[in-house]
Amino acid sequence: MKKNNFSAIILAAGEGKRMKSQKSKVLHEISGQTLIERTISTIKNTQPTQIIAVANKKNISDIKKIFEDQVLCVLQSQPKGTGDATAAALAKVKSDVKTVCVMYGDDTAFYKPKTIEDVYGHHLKSNAAVTFVTVKLKNPTGFGRIVRKDGKVKAIIEEKDATISQKMINEINDGVYFFDKSWLSKNINNLKPSKVTGELYITDMIEEAIRQKKKVETYILSGSSEWHSVNTPQDLKKAQTKLAKNIHIMGILGAGASAVAGIAKGFGYNVTGCDFISDSPYAKNLGMPIYKDHDSSHLKNAGMLVITPSVLKFDPDNLEIQTAKKLNIPTLTWQEFQGRFLQKAKFVIATAGAYGKSTTTAMISQILIDEKLDPTCEVGAKVLAWGQNFHLGKSKYYVCEADEYNDNFLNYSPDIAVILNLSWDHPDYFKSKKAIFASFRKFIANIIRNGILIIADDKDSTDLARSARSDVKVVKIAKFKNLDLSIIGDFRKENANAALSVANVLKLDPSAARKTVEQFEGVGRRLEYKGEIDGVKVYDDYAVHPYTVLKTANALFEKYKGERIALVFEPHTFSRIKVFFGEFVKNLSLTKVDSIFITEVYAAREQGDNKKLAEQLASAVGGKAVFSGSLEKTAENIKKHLKEFDIVLSMGAGRVYKFWDLLNSN
Repeated sequence: MKKNNFSAIILAAGEGKRMKSQKSKVLHEISGQTLIERTISTIKNTQPTQIIAVANKKNISDIKKIFEDQVLCVLQSQPKGTGDATAAALAKVKSDVKTVCVMYGDDTAFYKPKTIEDVYGHHLKSNAAVTFVTVKLKNPTGFGRIVRKDGKVKAIIEEKDATISQKMINEINDGVYFFDKSWLSKNINNLKPSKVTGELYITDMIEEAIRQKKKVETYILSGSSEWHSVNTPQDLKKAQTKLAKNIHIMGILGAGASAVAGIAKGFGYNVTGCDFISDSPYAKNLGMPIYKDHDSSHLKNAGMLVITPSVLKFDPDNLEIQTAKKLNIPTLTWQEFQGRFLQKAKFVIATAGAYGKSTTTAMISQILIDEKLDPTCEVGAKVLAWGQNFHLGKSKYYVCEADEYNDNFLNYSPDIAVILNLSWDHPDYFKSKKAIFASFRKFIANIIRNGILIIADDKDSTDLARSARSDVKVVKIAKFKNLDLSIIGDFRKENANAALSVANVLKLDPSAARKTVEQFEGVGRRLEYKGEIDGVKVYDDYAVHPYTVLKTANALFEKYKGERIALVFEPHTFSRIKVFFGEFVKNLSLTKVDSIFITEVYAAREQGDNKKLAEQLASAVGGKAVFSGSLEKTAENIKKHLKEFDIVLSMGAGRVYKFWDLLNSN
């Protein structure tokens, strides 16, 4: 990477007497990293030509030990102020450097590299003698004010010298400066000692530039999140608290993680994220920095690392995870973060089961929204009426999916737990149906005291419910007659019945709740209508379980009897297809579609031959089923024979969501 033509001078010689500590102020830590480490980490990422740290006699050896030869350390032999410290470093600046950046080693610990680069770019573009950063505070008490006239900086007035009207100004000096090196070198000796302290102050260089009628520019921070003054133990404690509100989410573009990211942002967290993928449908509406791939630099200013469980399980040596350990940054899954932080003091309604979770969760959410109960909702799919997979509310209600895979749902302590079904799925984690039951028993044990368990009216669910504590009220999902749903599929009435049962438990208006579920538009990738191509309708669905594959395909057949339907099925994971091979063969054969195109297996977190197993499945189904290769090849093939069908249904939980775009491309 090309270096920027500026030298960075980090002022780290201040004694910080108000810290009431023998330790130098810049050596105090936030989440396991010293203030100066955080500052220099930021400046390093901007690729300056040179970094110089100005230290005092007490801390220079510690600073040298931390940075070794990465930073040039300069000693300020006497505490004569920031102007004197800058002059000491200026003598070591490389001759070919045109610009000098001066910043404090403590107050700038929360800066982002891009902000520094933006200030540098602004300085170069403006051709100013000096550019300095300002920030507007709600309460600027204790700080010098920026006095302007006609928009231009006129002076920086210390609070003790400010008039009543000047004290009303909320713009303060942030402590980051970019100087034209030539001008600074010629004028640094013009600084006069303070009449009060006898020290030289770098801020007076702004006054000097104004006096000389040189161009003085400011860069106003958009908010105060990157600025935090640390002068006292209380300031340091506030910095720790502030940092805890900064979270970084690995795998942020997944269905659940993206919803949690959006909710966290709405709850006041500062959220960044990263992911290997970049074309996720959940990337829209988040409005936060999302980085490509994984890198330790993403943890700059992170107080918490939130990850998807698969990363911890399959890539425990990941660089970001190891960096978090080194820096003592707490690492937890997004489910754990949701349970411990977002759901704290909330009335939680959690829906579990092998299938139907997203639709049921969205229906429950919409009922509460329509009842003006203002819930917060996390759904594992885009809710079509919302245009996203989460809803921000301000009430006590929190509605979420509770996924059994990896025992993720054990991170929640619901007030109301809904268990839709107990079908065996995820055989890579649950080796038997017995293991599924054991996990769900733990989930039931997490229900809060005097909470409610809502279960399906079948033998397995009834048997499971016997493990519930005596204080937990068990309610069976009722069957509501004559439901007229807008979404396709009679089997979706199972979801509607569960949602209406929750409404009953909450004593909500039954007719209003019924109206909500009947008008419910559905969620993304659940028999979602994508559009038409040359008169052929295209639908997309998430189904991966033998039961949902059969129910979904035949629901579409019932909707369009007599229409010719092509099913594009992307098998999801080797373990699922191998364990349930017989059921997949049986149920695919029982679908009433005309043709089945079985693509390569989507491996997800597993290893194997993605062609061989898919070929075996297609052969076993026989008749109307063929192995069609990659998604791209399948799309090209169907394009050529599109006139042979009236409807195309893509199905699976891997890459097949892209099938509509592949089919619709030129």
